[in-house]
Amino acid sequence: MAYWTRDWLDRIKALYHAHDELTDAWNASTAAAGTAATRLDDAYTAWDTALQAIDTARQAQMASPGLQQPAKKALATLDREWDGLTAHRDYPMISLDNNTSERALRRPVITRKNAYGSRTDDAARLAATVWTVTATAEQAGLNVLTYLTAYLDACGRNGGRPLTGPDLQRFLPWTASPADLHTWAQPPPTG
Repeated sequence: MAYWTRDWLDRIKALYHAHDELTDAWNASTAAAGTAATRLDDAYTAWDTALQAIDTARQAQMASPGLQQPAKKALATLDREWDGLTAHRDYPMISLDNNTSERALRRPVITRKNAYGSRTDDAARLAATVWTVTATAEQAGLNVLTYLTAYLDACGRNGGRPLTGPDLQRFLPWTASPADLHTWAQPPPTG
């Protein structure tokens, strides 16, 4: 199994490398023309080559007698997920794995575990809303404390009520002014 595992890890590394090249070339082709098109063609060729190596090995090994059970199970999973894997050729902007998503979920999961769960549906919905807002702020490059302080201050100036309409639109990172985004990206004032 050690040789089998090593060979598959090498194939998977080659596929990840080809996907990285394809993603970079795809990003470059959307920004510019000329040599970017050649680079994209080369990246597609590298992707096809890496995927073909996996497909050839997968088909040959699935047909071979005496394959050990862990290997059979891994190849059966690969066979079941094959269409999804090959779709990455047409959608290189999508990661081959879900590591980014899992890292984003780690903090809420650990917090919920440490707090012994949400206990009520309302608490679970509130927690989901808070984590969504804070994650959105982080993805926009904002300092969460500065951003939330500005929003809650605006709510206080609104008679303690949540903002609506244009007042709320101001706090959406995709519609906020560059000046607000710059201010909210700064650390909160000390003292």
